[in-house]
Amino acid sequence: MDAASRDSVRPNANTDGRPPWLFEEARHAGIDYGDPGVAERYDGQHGRLRDFEKEARLIIERLRLGPDERVVDLGCGTGAFALTAATQWRHVDAVDVSAAMLERLREKARCRGASNLETHCAGFLTYEHQGERADAVVCVAALHHLPDFWKALALHRIHALLKRGGRFYLFDVVFGFSADAAARELAAWLSALRENAGDDLANEAVVHIREEHSTFDWIMEGLLQRAGFQIEDRYQDAPQCWAYVCRSTA
Repeated sequence: MDAASRDSVRPNANTDGRPPWLFEEARHAGIDYGDPGVAERYDGQHGRLRDFEKEARLIIERLRLGPDERVVDLGCGTGAFALTAATQWRHVDAVDVSAAMLERLREKARCRGASNLETHCAGFLTYEHQGERADAVVCVAALHHLPDFWKALALHRIHALLKRGGRFYLFDVVFGFSADAAARELAAWLSALRENAGDDLANEAVVHIREEHSTFDWIMEGLLQRAGFQIEDRYQDAPQCWAYVCRSTA
């Protein structure tokens, strides 16, 4: 290896002070949500399968928080949850690694006059929470962008930004089948998606399975518990999708 090649692989500290080994969340796994075109199409495409307002209201009901609360939406996307949350609680921090998705969120927030919503371009591993600790953290369909090792670190960071006894709501694609049933279960899931939501979302799910990092339910639950969370409720709201309502225990 020549000197130029050695320099190209030498681990140097990032210019922002982060360690060189830190997982780069902005390098997408699967669909590139940093693409402005993808961000522009997101609401219309996913709205064929999901009722965003209904989902947000259900999360609010399950969290059982009073109005004078501060909530962090990690992986907020275009604001499916954050915008409704801003009508319910004192302050919402909306966090996402995609500047394109955040720009769509800011446009909608301006139209709605959501002055208590603050956006942050950051990820699970880089968001630096300022001020008082949060009463709740919500993460909807985003944690699967991290491999399991990095999920564990992300969950510990989430625990650290919550008040003692704070709530954590996690919704994600989580696989509840055994490894030997994977081919059958995934084929059935994709077939149902294609029938109910069309080819585009079914094809996104193919990319999700192949390139993203959804994990088994027993792994997810272990990660939550080891991060200091007590799982109070668990819901299967859609095929291969689980929601966990957790409380910080330390």
